[in-house]
Amino acid sequence: MRAPTHGALWLLPLVVACTGPDADKGPHAPSVIVLVLDGVRTDELTATGTSDVTGTSGEAFATHTWDTLAPAGTVVRAIRNTGITITAPAHAALVTGHVETFANFPVDATIGPGLYRPTLPTIFEAARDQLGLEEAQVLLLANTELLEPIDRSLYPGAGAGAETYEVFDPETGHPVGEDAPVIEALLERIDTTAPRLAVVNLHDVDRAGHYGGGDAYQDGVAAVDEQIALFWDEVQAARPAYADSLLLIVTADHGRHRHDDDDGWHNHGDSCTGCREVPLIVIGGGAVAGEILEGTVTALDLVPGIAAHLGITMPWAEGLPNLALFPELEGDTREGDVAIAADGGLTAVQRWLDDAEQRSEVRVDDAIVSTAGVFAAEAPTVLDADGGGRVCFREQALEAVDETWPWVARCLARPSSGGDWQDIGFPDPEVAPFFRAALTERDGVTWAAWPYNPRAAGEPGVGGRIGLSVASWTPSGDGTEGGWSEAVTSPGIFPTDATIVPTDLGLIVAFGASFGDPDSRYTRHVRIVPVSLATGAAVLETEVNLTLEALLGEGARVELPALAADGERARVAMVGITDAGATIAAATSADAGRTWSEAVALPDGGPALPYLAPAWDGPEVVWGTLVDGAAHLCRATPGDTDAVCVDVGSPRLQSFVVADGVATVVRDAGTGAWEAATVTW
Repeated sequence: MRAPTHGALWLLPLVVACTGPDADKGPHAPSVIVLVLDGVRTDELTATGTSDVTGTSGEAFATHTWDTLAPAGTVVRAIRNTGITITAPAHAALVTGHVETFANFPVDATIGPGLYRPTLPTIFEAARDQLGLEEAQVLLLANTELLEPIDRSLYPGAGAGAETYEVFDPETGHPVGEDAPVIEALLERIDTTAPRLAVVNLHDVDRAGHYGGGDAYQDGVAAVDEQIALFWDEVQAARPAYADSLLLIVTADHGRHRHDDDDGWHNHGDSCTGCREVPLIVIGGGAVAGEILEGTVTALDLVPGIAAHLGITMPWAEGLPNLALFPELEGDTREGDVAIAADGGLTAVQRWLDDAEQRSEVRVDDAIVSTAGVFAAEAPTVLDADGGGRVCFREQALEAVDETWPWVARCLARPSSGGDWQDIGFPDPEVAPFFRAALTERDGVTWAAWPYNPRAAGEPGVGGRIGLSVASWTPSGDGTEGGWSEAVTSPGIFPTDATIVPTDLGLIVAFGASFGDPDSRYTRHVRIVPVSLATGAAVLETEVNLTLEALLGEGARVELPALAADGERARVAMVGITDAGATIAAATSADAGRTWSEAVALPDGGPALPYLAPAWDGPEVVWGTLVDGAAHLCRATPGDTDAVCVDVGSPRLQSFVVADGVATVVRDAGTGAWEAATVTW
């Protein structure tokens, strides 16, 4: 929540608590401050090449950074944002260590952030829980309301998060248009509460980039360059004991375009290299002073270093620990199978690799199907079709292509007689960082459904096709050749979580969406679309929006649908989120998805895991819960009064598949490893 004194935070001195005068008379506990320079490109800060804005290099332009910060720490000229290059989702990744399907939804000042928050634990919650910190010691400080939702997550039992301070102009009631008051507020907080963890967003450069003309952007970079050097000088001079314990990270959430046309540096949000490449400086925590690195580092790699300095763990973090930046990590790593998909006799997994140049791969039945040496391969889905096997996943290459670092979809087919997997292409040449295709088969034709968002998939602006796309692949020859139909799309604001099933009348697709601006944050629901194939082509019929309002009350957030169908009868299960936590609900249809019954809640099996989609196993729904710190899988038929739950043998459950009463789960095996295991009821 916003601090009640936010209107004058940078104008009036805060009351000095007992920690203030004595703050530097003895050693401090380890602390971390992350300064996020919103929208600053590497070109004007850390790059050696000539900036198309300033006409000089970053070293020559950002003199305060290079005179003050660079000699004190390690500079990485460019690290990579592999997710959505927009403020809110980029910050969500920075505090969770995980790329979530998170949107840049506006926040209503009178309502607050609502229920649209990260679904996996934040480092704020981990720090408070594992170190027993007070709220004042964990800080989210910004001059934009966009970040208010990330101070805590929806993960059950995660506990309290950060104290949120938004620095406002008391005359206008809006966030201040400069970064100096934010730095001033941070210094005051160091004097009064000595925060152990602070994430500080300096938003003025991004505003200048979007809305300023002429030299506004480069003037903004020059101003923040001076402010961050001033901050370090002030901490060193007046708070040396705090500085000695401090790990300071200076980075950016995203960059912006490098185009040399009029639009140029005004925009970001797609896969442009200027958007993905961001600067990084690490000071303290064992980082080598005066070092310059060129290696492959991502924004997700920062969370393990932050956690190591604080002495906490972040098991969900996807980043690869980097000893060159954070020697305190002492070789900790992460590995194992982290995503699983199965259909019939096929099983696919995403496997984490301990390699900075190749982070993950996809295997089907233990055969590697992702591109050799690709930087990342993620989110597999499989289909055991009559004509053979199908698998789809997303990949990102290590090298840029035409000034972009895109995520691309890869789909492969294998004939029923066996043999090698063959690439069959995909309708969209570029996909979103959260792309995951849902696959099904009808009458020998493979159908795919996937969320399509042009801002997250490389197209400028938010116009054009946006929503859930559906296309078919018709095999020919030996079953590994064929062609894709043109995609048709059901519109939806920030579409996620596709699912698709065949029926006697065609297909049903479902996904998570919002109704539209300005209330997108507060209207998340499941959209169900029957698809007619009567003419031989896919025709999207009337959309049905399930809000769970009658079951859970107005304002419930509804996500992660799972469909099942038999003839014209269909079932959907979904996750409904309220202030009380997550509930699993289900509804039925007798006419292939055209109309639906009122949803009913599944029995209480404990706090449901809000990031994990339920699944159908025959007439029963299976879902994940967390009870007394242990992850469980529960199952019940809609209408049952009790659920049957089983402990999966770990405090964390990453993913699962289920068939015929047997589930394969991916669970936390401890010490950075994830493993697959079998669970039965």
